[in-house]
Amino acid sequence: MNFDYHCIDSSGRNIKGNISAEGMTEAKSMLRGRGLTVLELIAKEAKATKGFGFKKGIKDTDLYNVSRELGILLKSGIKIDRAFEILINSVSHPQLKENLSVILKDVKAGKTVAQAFIDTRRFSPLMTTMIYAGESIGDIRSAFENIAQHMRFQIQFKNEIRNAMTYPLFLIFASFLTLLVIFKFIIPRFFSIFGQNPEASLPLTAKILYSIGKFLGLTNIYFFVALILVIVISIRMIDIKELSSKIYSYLILIPLLRKLILYLELSRFSYSMYSMLNSGIEFINALKLSTGIMQQRQMRESMEPTINQIKEGKGIADVFSQVDFLPDIVPNMLRVGEESGNLKEIFFEMHQIFDERFKNSIKKILALVEPVVITVTGIIVGFIVISLILTVMSVGNIKL
Repeated sequence: MNFDYHCIDSSGRNIKGNISAEGMTEAKSMLRGRGLTVLELIAKEAKATKGFGFKKGIKDTDLYNVSRELGILLKSGIKIDRAFEILINSVSHPQLKENLSVILKDVKAGKTVAQAFIDTRRFSPLMTTMIYAGESIGDIRSAFENIAQHMRFQIQFKNEIRNAMTYPLFLIFASFLTLLVIFKFIIPRFFSIFGQNPEASLPLTAKILYSIGKFLGLTNIYFFVALILVIVISIRMIDIKELSSKIYSYLILIPLLRKLILYLELSRFSYSMYSMLNSGIEFINALKLSTGIMQQRQMRESMEPTINQIKEGKGIADVFSQVDFLPDIVPNMLRVGEESGNLKEIFFEMHQIFDERFKNSIKKILALVEPVVITVTGIIVGFIVISLILTVMSVGNIKL
């Protein structure tokens, strides 16, 4: 959701703009994290998309390239406005190019870089907050370098999942295609030798095969193909973020996926904390924003009370030990970080631990896919063979 806000900063200056957040509570939390006092916050209705066409979003790869190139240009001593001009000329993505042009125009008009990014409503709260933090301490170059590092992690993570899913998906598709050919071509030809309507005199198993073969006629196949195309086009054209979020919230109820989601969320949370602390954001603000990016609603709501408890002066490790879903390793490692004064590196270590656990869990689940698909396919093919044998054996009872 998008919100128009009216705030004042610590010097009493009025600041207006808009911000993207999942809800009003998160929007207020993000604004307070920037040291602003919220006077007015109004939800802004999303404008309907005009015309027919596919949504072409900005990919993680595009954001990584932009952040990396800006970091390199700023490290070379080039001023921020000139760095944007150079970057705009090298960007091929039309939407991203347009957004960067708007950002450059706003920066030249006197807006801060963070505010210019926020006003486009195209960049994540994590990215805009890291820019704001870097700008506030006078080191925006490091902010873009940390964003590039974070985006590289996201890209590598998604590529590993995609690569791991390639073979199981191919196996499922091949099995489905094999069964489709059997039911569409082989089964109908076999039963055609028994006349126009042999169903009444066939054995029960043969009747099941015959009914499935009839169902998989060309008309039904065309209908299912058309339905799949409509679903794919609808997914590409509409925003399904809210629906996906609701589905994701209920996946934790499935025992097999519970640990998987836990490791994924803790890996993201830990890396976010590391990136923000590394960018110079104070711990409370980093905790607010990192909690906000957790996509699993129940986990996010369990983490939110820790912010006020730490503000009250309670120990970080003691507060985290009271969160039910967190494994014991989290408060134990945070206690070490508190005592050594090196929380930033502790969060990075936790990210590596949970990232490794998540990948190992994915590998275990995917390792089960191959034998399950082969077993199910074997059972179906065995059922077909037995049915055909029983049909041949009872051919004397079938009226041709």
